[in-house]
Amino acid sequence: MSHMASPAARTDRLGQYLLGALLALPFLYIAVFYAYPIYKVVSLSLRDFQIAYGIDDWIGLGNYTELLSSAETWRTLGRTLLYTAICVGVSFGLGLGMALLTVSLADAFSERFGRVFRHIAIAPMIFIPAAAGVMWAFAYTEHYGWVNHILIALGFQAYPWMVSDAAFFLVMVTDIWGWTPFIYLILLAALQSLPQEPIEAARVDGANAWQVFRHVTFPLLKPVIVIALTIKTLDTYRAFDYLWIMTNGGPGTSSTTLNLATYKTAFQNLDFGKASALAVITMIFPLTVMILFLAFRRRQAQ
Repeated sequence: MSHMASPAARTDRLGQYLLGALLALPFLYIAVFYAYPIYKVVSLSLRDFQIAYGIDDWIGLGNYTELLSSAETWRTLGRTLLYTAICVGVSFGLGLGMALLTVSLADAFSERFGRVFRHIAIAPMIFIPAAAGVMWAFAYTEHYGWVNHILIALGFQAYPWMVSDAAFFLVMVTDIWGWTPFIYLILLAALQSLPQEPIEAARVDGANAWQVFRHVTFPLLKPVIVIALTIKTLDTYRAFDYLWIMTNGGPGTSSTTLNLATYKTAFQNLDFGKASALAVITMIFPLTVMILFLAFRRRQAQ
C-alpha cells in the first residue's frame, strides 16, 4: 500500500494552507500598518529625539510632563475640541434639515424637485479638500477675494479676514460647507429607507409634523445618526488640510489644532520626541469616541 497522499488529499491540504494564509493577512496588515507604527510613536515619545541636533536620549515621561504643563498645549487641545464640536454640530443640523427638506419636496411636489435639490446639496463634494481650501482662502483675501468685493460694493471697507481672529472660524465655515453633504447623504438614505407604517399610523392618530419627527422618525433614525456622528467626529478631529492650506495654523497659533501642532513640531522644529508625545495625546480622544460607540452598539444588540 502506498504511503503517498492522494492528489485529492494534497489539493485539500494546499487549500487549507492557502485559506490559513488568507485569514492571517488581516492580522499581518494590522501588525505592519497599525501596531508597529503605534509602538514606534510611543517609544519615540519617551525620548528626546531631535534629529537636527543629533540628540537621542531616553527621558521617560519628560515630553509628556513638559507638554501637559504648558498652557499652549491646553489651548491647542481646547481649540481642537471647539473646532470638532462646532463643525460636527452645525454639519449635522444642516445635513438633517436638508435631508428632511429633500423628502418633503419630493412628497409635496414631485421626485424631480427632490432630485434637483439633492444635486445642488452635494455639489461641494466634487471639490477635493486641498482645492476647496485654496478656493476659499482666495475668496477671503483682502484685495482680490470676492467676499471683500461684495463688502466694498455694499459700502463697507475691505477686511483682512485670513490674518485676523476670524480666520479660525472661517476655516470652520469651509469645513462645514465641504462635509455637510456627507452627513446629508447618509441621513437622506436612512430617511428614504424608513418603514412608512409607523409614520402613517402616527399621522392617522392626529400627530403633527413635529410630533411625527420627534416620536417616530427620530427614534428610528437614531442608530444611523450615531454612526454618522461618530464618523464625522473622528474625521473632523483629525482635520488638517483646510487649516493648513487656509491659515497654516495662524495668525500666530490662533488656528493651530493638535494635528497641526504635531506636524509643526516634527517637521518644522524637527523635535520628533515631543511630536510623538503630542501624537499619543491626540489619540486619546478618538479612542474614547470609539469606546463609547462600541458601548452604544453593544447596548443596542442586547
